[in-house]
Amino acid sequence: MRRFIILILFFAKTYLVFSQNLSFTYEVTTNTNKSSNKTDQYFLDISDSKSVFRSANDRYYDSLRNMTGRGLGTPLDFNQLYSQKDKIKEEVYKTVTFPFILDTYNILIEEKLKWQLLNDSTTIANLKCQKAVVSYGGRNWEAWFARSIAIPEGPYIFHGLPGLIVQIKDTANSFKFNLIYYKEKKDYIFFPSKKGKVLNFSEFKRLEENFYRQPFAELERDRMKLVVTDEKGNSLSWNYRIMSEKMQKALRENNNPIELNYKPDFK
Repeated sequence: MRRFIILILFFAKTYLVFSQNLSFTYEVTTNTNKSSNKTDQYFLDISDSKSVFRSANDRYYDSLRNMTGRGLGTPLDFNQLYSQKDKIKEEVYKTVTFPFILDTYNILIEEKLKWQLLNDSTTIANLKCQKAVVSYGGRNWEAWFARSIAIPEGPYIFHGLPGLIVQIKDTANSFKFNLIYYKEKKDYIFFPSKKGKVLNFSEFKRLEENFYRQPFAELERDRMKLVVTDEKGNSLSWNYRIMSEKMQKALRENNNPIELNYKPDFK
C-alpha cells in the first residue's frame, strides 16, 4: 500500500519539469525458464538528452565502475534487460555484458514500435490509464500508459506513447513491467556511457551460440586462470569440462529471451 501512496502524492501533479533528472522505479517479473517467476527492481532514469533502464544491481555497478574503474561480475544470463535511449539521435540500444570477459555489446534496436491505441481505460495506482498494444521481438505486448504524465517513455526499449508507460506485459506472461515509485532527482544520477561494439541481433545471436559451444574459449585462448572460491575465500577445485556442461544446462533451461524472434539455438 505504501508504494501506491507515494505514487498518488506525486501524480496529483499533472506536469513535470523536464530540465531536471527523473527516476522511475519498476517492478519487473520474468519467467524465463517457464517454471518459476523472478521479481527484481529496475530503474528508468531520464535526463533531457537520454534515458537508461537497468536493474538495481547494474545501477550500482555502473556507479562503482565510474568511481573506481572496476565493477563486479556478470551473471550467466544473456537476457539482460538493460537499455539506453539517445533522445538526440533517436536511437535505442540493448546493452549486454558477456560473462567472465565482461565485453560490452550495444545492440541497435531497428524494429519500429507500431503502437495501436485502444479505447480501453482503467485506473492503476490512482492514475487514469489508456491501453495500447504493440508487437516487438516476436511477442505481442499490452501496455497501459498515463496521458497525465506527458513523457513518451517506458521501461526497457519501450517508448513513443503519449504518456508514461505505467504497466506493460507480453501476452505469454513471460515479462511484466509495473511502475511502483517515482522520484524527482535534484542530486546526481550517473548516466553511463557504455562504450562497446555495436551489433545487430543476428550478429549477437551468433556470439551467444559460440559462447554456448565453448563457454571458456576466451579464457583458455588468453591462458587466463579462473580462481573459484567459496563464501569464505577458500579455493575450490575446478574442471573446465564439468563447469561447461553445467553452464550449458543453465543456458538451455533459461532460453526464453525477451526478443523471442532472435532466440539462440542452444544445442
